[in-house]
Amino acid sequence: MAKASKKNQFKPSIASGRQLLRSTARRLSKQRIIPGFIRQRLQRTSNQDSQIPDNRRQKISPELQAYIQGIDENQVRKTERRAIRELAHYAYAFDIDFYKNQLTREESEKINNLGSCLQHYCTSGWKLGIDPSNLFETNNYFSKYPDIKESEINPMVHFFKFGIREGRHSMDDIHFMRKTAHIKKASSVDALKLDPSIKEKRIGVFLHIFYPELAPTIAGYLEKIPTNIDIYISTNQDSVIRLKEIFDGLDNSKKVHVKSFPNIGRDVAPFIVGFKEEITQYDFVLKLHSKKSPHSNALSGWFEHCLDNLIGSIDVFYTNMQELSKDDVAIIYPVENYALSLGIKHDSCWGHEDGNYDKAKPLLNKLGLHQIDRNSEFIFPTGNMFWCKPTVLKPILDWDLTFEDFGNEVGQIDGTLAHSIERLIGLCCTDYSHKGIITSYCGYKDSKQYQSDKQIIEGRNKLQINGFEKVIQFKEKSLDRNWKNRPNASSNKLQIHWVIPNFTPGLGGHMTIFRTINFLERCGHDCIIWVHSEIKGEKPSRLSSLHKRIIDQYFIKLKTDQVYMLGNTNEDLERVSGDVVIATDRMSAYPVLGMRKFSKRFYFVQDYEPFFFAKGTSTILTEQTYASNHEFACICASPWLKNMMIEQGNPAISFPLAVDSNTYYQSKINKRSENTIAFYVRRSTPRRLYQLGLLALRSLFDLGDSFEIVTFGEDDLPDLGIPVKITHAGILNAESLSKLYQICTVGLVLSGTNYSLVPNEMMACGLPVVDIDAIHTRISYKPNTAVLAQPNPGALAAALSQLLNNDSLREQVTKAGLFATKNLTWDQSNSIVENFIRKQFEAASAPNHHQNLLNSNLIVTIVIPVYNGGDLLSRVVETCLQQDLDAELEILIIDSSSTDGCLDDLPEDDRIRIHRIAKSEFGHGRTRNLGVSLARGEFIAFLTQDAMPANKMWLMNLIAPLQDDREVAGVFGCHIAHEGHNPLTSYDLDQHFNRWIFRSHRKPIELDESRKKPDAPISNHERFYSDNNSCLRKTAWEQVQMPEVIYGEDQLWAMAILRHGFKKAYASTAIVRHSHEYNFRETLIRANTEWHFYQQHLGEHLPSTKKEVRSMIETGCINDKKAQELYPEIAEDQLIARRKLHFARACGYYFAGKGIGCIRP
Repeated sequence: MAKASKKNQFKPSIASGRQLLRSTARRLSKQRIIPGFIRQRLQRTSNQDSQIPDNRRQKISPELQAYIQGIDENQVRKTERRAIRELAHYAYAFDIDFYKNQLTREESEKINNLGSCLQHYCTSGWKLGIDPSNLFETNNYFSKYPDIKESEINPMVHFFKFGIREGRHSMDDIHFMRKTAHIKKASSVDALKLDPSIKEKRIGVFLHIFYPELAPTIAGYLEKIPTNIDIYISTNQDSVIRLKEIFDGLDNSKKVHVKSFPNIGRDVAPFIVGFKEEITQYDFVLKLHSKKSPHSNALSGWFEHCLDNLIGSIDVFYTNMQELSKDDVAIIYPVENYALSLGIKHDSCWGHEDGNYDKAKPLLNKLGLHQIDRNSEFIFPTGNMFWCKPTVLKPILDWDLTFEDFGNEVGQIDGTLAHSIERLIGLCCTDYSHKGIITSYCGYKDSKQYQSDKQIIEGRNKLQINGFEKVIQFKEKSLDRNWKNRPNASSNKLQIHWVIPNFTPGLGGHMTIFRTINFLERCGHDCIIWVHSEIKGEKPSRLSSLHKRIIDQYFIKLKTDQVYMLGNTNEDLERVSGDVVIATDRMSAYPVLGMRKFSKRFYFVQDYEPFFFAKGTSTILTEQTYASNHEFACICASPWLKNMMIEQGNPAISFPLAVDSNTYYQSKINKRSENTIAFYVRRSTPRRLYQLGLLALRSLFDLGDSFEIVTFGEDDLPDLGIPVKITHAGILNAESLSKLYQICTVGLVLSGTNYSLVPNEMMACGLPVVDIDAIHTRISYKPNTAVLAQPNPGALAAALSQLLNNDSLREQVTKAGLFATKNLTWDQSNSIVENFIRKQFEAASAPNHHQNLLNSNLIVTIVIPVYNGGDLLSRVVETCLQQDLDAELEILIIDSSSTDGCLDDLPEDDRIRIHRIAKSEFGHGRTRNLGVSLARGEFIAFLTQDAMPANKMWLMNLIAPLQDDREVAGVFGCHIAHEGHNPLTSYDLDQHFNRWIFRSHRKPIELDESRKKPDAPISNHERFYSDNNSCLRKTAWEQVQMPEVIYGEDQLWAMAILRHGFKKAYASTAIVRHSHEYNFRETLIRANTEWHFYQQHLGEHLPSTKKEVRSMIETGCINDKKAQELYPEIAEDQLIARRKLHFARACGYYFAGKGIGCIRP
C-alpha cells in the first residue's frame, strides 16, 4: 500500500484542531473554563494595563440594582443575568419606546421599565435582532463581525466591553448620520432660479476666528452662498487687517465688520455680547467659528462637517433655507456623528459635570423653565455652529451678559458659561419659543470626510468587475457647450482629445487609433491623448513621456507630445477642455462621460464589447456605454458595428479597416508553401476563439490532410496536441508578419465579434482567409474574399481542407481578397472619420446660444516681462488669448524698452495692455511686483517671453489650485522642451517636473507651525518654484511681495509664503514649452550664479571640490547614457556635447567654491 503523504496525514488533525479552537473560543466567550476568582484577578490586571480607559461606563442606578436583585434565578440563566448586570452600566443606550415599537403588542406590554427592557434584550431580544435604540443595531453588528455571531456572544455586551476599544461599531458614522438626520439630502436648484423670497432675506454671518489660518477655508465656503450677506467677525487684534482683506474679497459680502475682543467666553461671548445689537437686524443668522478640537477624537473633522452641511454648496444652502423658512423651524445644525451622540447620551445633555447646568439655572428660572433639571433630555446645536432665526436668541440676548460674566480661558473643555449657553440656545428654541430644531446632513456629497469614509467602508468588500470597479466612480455630466467665454467657431482646427486604455507594444486596436490621430494632425487638428490606466488612488493627471515614447517607437510617430496619464478623480475631469472628446473602449467611456467642457462626444468603436463577458454586471455596464442618452456619435470599425450603434439610437458611420500597402503586399520573391496554415492565436482574448481554432485543426488532421502550422500573435504557447510540424512564431513586427503571410498557404483567423486588422493584411499579401460564418463576418467581409464556415470544428476543418487542396478555389479567393484590399488606404478610411467629426462638431455648435461673458468679472491677469521678445512673443500672446476659461482675462506686457520691434506684431485685442519701463528699472522681483500692482485680476499669472503655453487648458489648470483652496498663495506649472530642442533637454525636464516635482507635490505644500520660524530648514522640493510659469493670489502678494533680488526671487518668495502660513501648489497639467540650450560659457556662468545664490540666500553649499565636481560630471554622463537607452535617436555627438556642458557646470561650481564669480541676473 502506498504511503500517504505527510501533507495528507495532517488534514484530519487540522480540521479537529480548528473545531477545538472554535469550541475553546465559545467557552472562553461564555466564561465557563477559568474559575471565577482567577478570572476576576485577570480582569483587574487587564483593566490596570489597559491604555484606553472605559469612559462609557456608568454606575448602576438604585432602581436598576433593585430590579436586577429581584430577577428569578430559576427563569434567567446565569450568563444572561451577568449580561443584564453588565449592560446596566450602559442603560443610557436603551430607549424603551424605541425598543417596544419593534415588538409585538403582547411582548411590548411585558416591558414597563428599563429593567424589563434590559432583561428582554439579554434573554431573547438580541437573538431576535431587536435594536436597543438608534445607537446600536444588533444584526448589523453581527453582519459586520461574523466572528462575534459565530461565538454566540451578546453583541451589545461585546461592543461595550471589547468592541468599542477595538474600533468595532455597529454603525459607521455616515450610516448613523444618514439615519438620524432630519434633512438627509439636498434639493437641486439653479442659482439663477433661487426662490425670490429667500433672496430677499437679510442674512447675517457671525464668525469667531480664533485660528486665522482657517479663515480662507471659511471664506471659500461663504463664497458658495448665492445671496448677499453681511459678515461680522470676532478675532484677536493681530488678525483684524488680514481677515478684513480676506472677507472683503468675497463677491457676495455687502458688509464686512471685524472687531477684536479679549479671549474670553470662547466663541459664545463675542457672539452674544460683542454683536448683541447686530444679531437682531437679520431674518436669518449663520453662526460659525474656526474650530479645532485636539482634546476629542469624536470631534475630528467636525469643522469641515459643519461647513459642508450648512453651506457646502448652493444646493445645501437652498435646502437649509427652505426648511428654516418654515414657521415651526428656528434652528438648523449639522447632525452629530456616532461617537458624539453616544457621548451626549452617556454624559446627559448637560454634560458630564454639573457646571453647565448650574450656570444655566438662573436663566432657566427667569424663563420659567422649571421642568428642566439636571437629567433632562433635549436638543441643542452641538458644536455651536448653526443657522437660526434671531428671535429664538432673544431670551439670551436679554439676559444682558457682559464679558466679565465669562471666566478667563484656561483650556476648559466643559463646564463654562459658554458651554451652558450652547445648551440654552436649544432650550430657548424648543421649550421657550416652541419652535423646532432640526439636523442637516444634506452636504455629504461634497464632503471629503464622507468620500474618505465611504472608500474605507467599500474597501471591506472590494468588487472585481473586470475593471469597472475602478471607473464607476466617474460621474456623468451633460455637455456644457457654453462653458467658456470664447468658443471655437471653426471646425478646420479642432482641439481633439482621445481617452484610451493603457497599452503595450503590438496592440492592433491602438495602432488604428494612432493612425487616425496621425491623419487628423495632418489635417490641421490638434490632438491630445489621455491614457486611462484604471489606477487606484487620487493621483492627479500628468504628462507621460513613457507612453509618448512607446507610441513613437512601437506604433507611429505622432506630432503631439501632449500624452497624459489621466487622474482618477472627478476633479481631474473638470480640468480637461477642448472641442471634441473621444472614448475608445468601455472603460474610457466612463471618464469621457464625466468631461463636460466639450462641444461633442464621440465613441471610437472597434468591437462590440458586451460580447467579451458572460451575461452579467460587466455586460450590462458595457451595454450602458452605448445608450443614446449619452449623446455619443459613434465611429465604427465595420458596417456591423455601425448597425449595432444605430440600433442603440446613436448617429454612426463606419470606416473600413485599411492596409498599409507599403508593408503588406503580394511578394514576387518569397516562395509560398503548399500546405502551411498561419494560425492567429490570442488566448487572452476569448473573442479570437483559440479553442475553436485548435479543435478545427485537430479535425483537419482527422480528415487525412497533410499540413504544417505556424502560430503567431502570442509568445510561449504550449504544445497544441496535434501530430504535425508546428512553429510558434510569437509576437511579430509588421515586416515579419508580412513575410509570414507571403509564404503561408491559408490563414486561420477567427472572429467571435468584430474582425481585426489581420484578415485584410493577410488578403493584401495574397493569403486566403478562413473565418466563421456569422452576421458580423457576413457584413464585414466583401463577397468571396474569405471562406466563411459554420462555427464548429468539422465545418472549419472542411473549409481549410478545401483551400489546401483546391487550387482553383484558393486562387479565386486570393484574387477577390487582393482586389478588395487594393484601394484600402488608411488615409481614405480616416478621411471618413475626419469628415464625420467636423460635421458632428458643426451640428453641435450650430444653435449657438452662447452667453456673452466678455463683460464678466476679470479673474486673471497674465503678466509677461519683455525685452526684445522676437518673433516668439506674438505667438506666446496669441496662445494666451486663446485659453479656455469661463471668465475674462487680460494680458499685461511690461516692456523694458525693447528695440527689436517685437511689440509691433502683437495681435490687436482689447485685452492686451502694455506698460513701458526703462531697461535700467528691470529686476526679476521688482518688475513682477510692478505687474501685480498694475493687474486687475484676482489671480496674476507670470510667463516669460519665451514660455509658450502648450495647449488651451494651460491657464484653467494653472489657476485651479488657487480656486480650490484659498490657503494656496502660489502655483507653478510644468515645463517641456521647445519643439526641435535636444531630446536630452526633454529628458531632463521630464525627470525634473514629471518625476521629482510631481511625486513631492501631489498635495499643496504647507509647513507646520514649528517650521515657520526663519531659521527652520525648508527642503529643496518644498521651496522649489518657477515663475517662468506660475500664478499667485493677489491678496497673498499684498502680505508677501516678491523679494527684489537679481536672481532666485521665485524660490525666496516660495519660502516666504510658506513661513507666512500659506500653501504652495504644483499644477502638473499647466504646461508651457520653455527650454534653453546654453553654450559652454553660458552654462558656466549660470552654474556659478547658482552656487553663490545657494550660499548667500539659502545658507547651503553646493559641490565645489575637485572630487565633488568630478562626481557631478560622471553622474551627468551616466544619466545621459540612460536617456540614450530609452531614446535611441540620441546620437553619440550629442552625448559628447553634453559632457562638455557637464564640465562647464562643474567649472562654474569649482570657481565659485574658490571665491570666483558672483550672482548675476
